[in-house]
Amino acid sequence: MTNDIADRWIQRVTLAAMVAMAAALLTVGARLYGPQQPRPPAGAADGVRTP
Repeated sequence: MTNDIADRWIQRVTLAAMVAMAAALLTVGARLYGPQQPRPPAGAADGVRTP
């Protein structure tokens, strides 16, 4: 009987870890491949300079 309780506990912990890993991978994928802001033109990364 204790073995059944331990097995269920391990299954729940494993499921929670897999769900957390899937959420992390989805977040990283969305950040990498999602919509991105356009790049500024070359030489104007910190704004237009005035003499």
